[in-house]
Amino acid sequence: MRHRLPLALTAAALAIIMPVTSVAANPRDDKSKVDDRVKELQQEFEGLDKDLARVIAERDDAQERLPDAEKASKQADDALSEAIQKDDAMAARLTSAENAQTDLKSSIKDGAEEIEKHKTSAARIGRQAYQNSGITSDLAMLLQMAEGTSADGGIGRVDSAVRSQQRTIDDLSAQRSVNKNNEERLSGVTDEISDLKDEAAEAVLAKEAAQTDARKKADSLNDIISAKDDAEKTISDNKSKTEKQLQEEKDEQDRLAKKVRDWEKEQEKKGKFVYGDGVLANPAKGYPITSPFGYRIHPITGAKKLHSGTDFGVPCGTPIRAAGDGIVVTSGWTGGYGNRVVISHGKIKGNSIASTYNHNTKLRVHDGQKVKKGQVISVSGTTGASTGCHLHFEIMKNGGYVNPMPYIS
Repeated sequence: MRHRLPLALTAAALAIIMPVTSVAANPRDDKSKVDDRVKELQQEFEGLDKDLARVIAERDDAQERLPDAEKASKQADDALSEAIQKDDAMAARLTSAENAQTDLKSSIKDGAEEIEKHKTSAARIGRQAYQNSGITSDLAMLLQMAEGTSADGGIGRVDSAVRSQQRTIDDLSAQRSVNKNNEERLSGVTDEISDLKDEAAEAVLAKEAAQTDARKKADSLNDIISAKDDAEKTISDNKSKTEKQLQEEKDEQDRLAKKVRDWEKEQEKKGKFVYGDGVLANPAKGYPITSPFGYRIHPITGAKKLHSGTDFGVPCGTPIRAAGDGIVVTSGWTGGYGNRVVISHGKIKGNSIASTYNHNTKLRVHDGQKVKKGQVISVSGTTGASTGCHLHFEIMKNGGYVNPMPYIS
């Protein structure tokens, strides 16, 4: 019984040939991931433009997706190669079977002609035998000739005639047997060709599906590479500008730190240095830390950049309180820091300690004013190089920036 592969099983055949791929990622998830990264970047790097942060986030996302896309593209190429090989193999098998079919048909045709010739001879022998009561005319003639010759010679000629007639009959039988065998083989080859055509159709469908998948995977990979390259070019184009901005921020930090040091020295000379109780409080108690103090690698310049304070996720309009008793060194606009308040807390464990409160919407104190711990000194906001409402809080130890948390925890 023949078992032909039905076309209804195309999907199953494709499932075997094509590689298993993961479910496509939800575009909304990708966007959400990039949006979260944008917020993270802006929290880590104050003053980082939102559009530029998005470019960096999209570059990072493309970089992260690149290995999977390359792997998927290679798998699709391998599947295509396998499908092409199968298609070629099926074509070769089909050609071979069709050639065999042609040869068998030709052999059967030639055999049929031989059978007709043998049948004609056999029929003549049969008629002669019937007309001569079982003895053919050739045999009768040979018997007559044998009477006038030696017994051995006559009998030999009769024997030769008998063998010739037998060969004719044997050849007819053999040719019929050969043709029957060829016809059976032809039937098998014909069935095989039918099955091969079905399988060849499956192979063609698999190859076309593999080609489509390979194109999609290649296009996806090229899109990711293109997005990554475009983002890297944008980042590279902004490098010089960003480096200049970072240097300006550093210069501003150094200038403000020097101003605090100079002020503290002057107050010490005048004997007007105010000493607090040596204990500082959290100016944004109850609000989460959104970006801690410390060095991080800048995503554009690749250089280390100090985040000189701790950011608290304080909503705009929230009252900001002094971390401790002290004197206001400065209260006003200071470039990237926006509206800034600096308070000197005098000596704590032998070190001059000052605190700064940045990006405020409003200021509630003025230069030289004495303040007490917990006193409202400003209202939070997002002024200066800020990307959202928060408090950037700093501690300066002997005029240098240090981690604020050990002082207010």
